[in-house]
Amino acid sequence: MRILVRSSIVVAFLVALLPIPLLRAADYFAVGQTAVVAGTNGDGLNLRAGPGYDRTVLTVMPEGARVRIVGGPERDGSGNTWWNLNWNGRTGWALADYLRPVGGSASTGSSLQFRATFRIYAHRLGLVGERTANGHVIQPNDFFVSLPCACALSSAGGTEFQVLVEYRGRSLVLPVWDVGPWNVDDDFWNPPERRKWKGLPQGVPAAQAAYFDGYNDGKDGWGRQVGSPAGMDIADGAFAALGMTQSDWVTVTFLWLVGDPPTPLPALPAGYEDVPTVRPGERPPLDPVPAKNSDLYAYFPETQHNVPQFLMPAWQRGGWERYGLPLSEFFREIRVDGSVRFVQYFERAILTYDPDTGRVEPLPIGYYGAAPPSAWQAVEPFPDTDDRWFFEETGHSLSHGFKAYWLANGGREVFGLPITEEFRVDLPDGRWYVGQLFEYARLEWWPDRVGQPDEITRGRLVAELIPASGW
Repeated sequence: MRILVRSSIVVAFLVALLPIPLLRAADYFAVGQTAVVAGTNGDGLNLRAGPGYDRTVLTVMPEGARVRIVGGPERDGSGNTWWNLNWNGRTGWALADYLRPVGGSASTGSSLQFRATFRIYAHRLGLVGERTANGHVIQPNDFFVSLPCACALSSAGGTEFQVLVEYRGRSLVLPVWDVGPWNVDDDFWNPPERRKWKGLPQGVPAAQAAYFDGYNDGKDGWGRQVGSPAGMDIADGAFAALGMTQSDWVTVTFLWLVGDPPTPLPALPAGYEDVPTVRPGERPPLDPVPAKNSDLYAYFPETQHNVPQFLMPAWQRGGWERYGLPLSEFFREIRVDGSVRFVQYFERAILTYDPDTGRVEPLPIGYYGAAPPSAWQAVEPFPDTDDRWFFEETGHSLSHGFKAYWLANGGREVFGLPITEEFRVDLPDGRWYVGQLFEYARLEWWPDRVGQPDEITRGRLVAELIPASGW
């Protein structure tokens, strides 16, 4: 299923057929993450004693089985990727081609790092003789893809937007020449704070979340019931060249998101030459460490992490209630797009430091929090009242107790704007709270604490996101 956007421009096509590239997709899952067996046509997936077809089959996991990633990835001599799994009390290895992420759940897909490589479901395009969104007349042996957002459409014959598609050891670099399937505004390769369809992790197409988890009531942008989790169509020639015979999960790298870091890297702050550098896909410095030089760092024994003295004035202004305790060391982060920043993780915030200006600022993390799909839906504008305000910038409201707390504790500067409506969260112990996400925080109202100082609290968003990221 796809949306064909018609145009009058006819273009030629360009394709690059490559050997297995250096840019790999080894991190589209993470240890600790949950995956689902899919694409086996009901045959199930072998759980083997080791990462290879020659290893003993321990059992067969049925289609739809949920498994937990406990190790890997490992690549065999043929270039196949294998993950170490635990299912039904048994641990073994399974081929990555038949594993998919769990729907659109932010609890299993969130990442504090910007990424460019994901596992998505792809169809063969077909539609020979029709025109693509940039005017190309579709041929039986074409090499291009369609993505569900017109924001990533190459010009006629152009390669401004290209993807690396990998399938069972074969890879192709393909231009984006059409828009589809399902939606035309789902920029799912962007992080949550930038993408159109809110409440979904980076790399999870809205159609995938609709199909598996009922996101947007299981419908696409036109109100049609989503009939597949597809996030991409592959033109017929490329589909065959990849060795694909049916719709399946593929690994896709969005090449326009990938960039080279500056040379040399931005200098570390003077006196802090021991600050670690973290590259894309690497684990941040989360492990506890001993106290460092007290002239340069403040040490928090509660979490066994050091905070540079140049961050402490900002932390003290916000304090434990706003930022929480440190959960990492301060580090220099090289992002997949080539940008570099200096950051430190705290329970409720991620603080960035600009060595040129000395400014310390929080990053927007509320978009990465979990909330039901209905809470992300914008509300109809309404006139402000004493009890309830409407924010045109985000399409959301703020009312009653949360509004009073927001105003009394720093407002927009501290929390940012509301990015969801209020929603209920039921906990395993039977308790529940009403939450609302803001750009920099989550507020929580606890009915069992009415009248107490902690009736409204601030969620430990970063503390929740770190294990969800598999670190």
